[in-house]
Amino acid sequence: MVAHTTEEEQIESIKKWWKENGTSVVIGLVVCFGVLIGGNYWVQHNASQRQNASLEYSQLQDDLRLTRSDAVLKRGEHIINNFSDTPYAVLSAFAIAKLKADEGDLLAARARLQWVLDNSKQLEFLHMARLRMATVMLAEGNGDGALALLGAADAGEYLPLYEELKGDIYVSLSQQDNARSAYEKALKANDKGDNSMLQMKLDDLGGEGS
Repeated sequence: MVAHTTEEEQIESIKKWWKENGTSVVIGLVVCFGVLIGGNYWVQHNASQRQNASLEYSQLQDDLRLTRSDAVLKRGEHIINNFSDTPYAVLSAFAIAKLKADEGDLLAARARLQWVLDNSKQLEFLHMARLRMATVMLAEGNGDGALALLGAADAGEYLPLYEELKGDIYVSLSQQDNARSAYEKALKANDKGDNSMLQMKLDDLGGEGS
């Protein structure tokens, strides 16, 4: 009898606890399952986005190879607008920038390179965009602006490229001594690479003070 009463008391206790806490338990389970399902959906969605972006970019490369400029621009803008959080958007921006630079539309080229600088989080892409932006600015005749852009960044392992481009800019500004110094820094930083072209640039400047 004692055991029976205890069992009834336990059942009543469980009922009472469930009445007081059941709703929060159900909500907790729903939220937990929702997070799991939502997380799984997000992973699948991201994977699908990357796959679609990859397919689009593959087609863009075909357009580039076949020099279909209008198709490159249209597809590239589509990738940037719809897959902006993938590396393919950055690569598309580079493709459009090059196309526009080749066409002489330097303002449009700069706009796309600026998009990369504003949106990419990959250091390699940021260095590439900065170097190309400085090259475009040099072509526009804005050597001082190009130097300021390069000087504001930590070049790191890209120091040889930065210094060589600085040398080119200084040459355009008729600052031979600064150009020589930049080329020498580039040579020193890339002492194990192929420096034949860089050495030619340095030799063309002649001796110091000439």
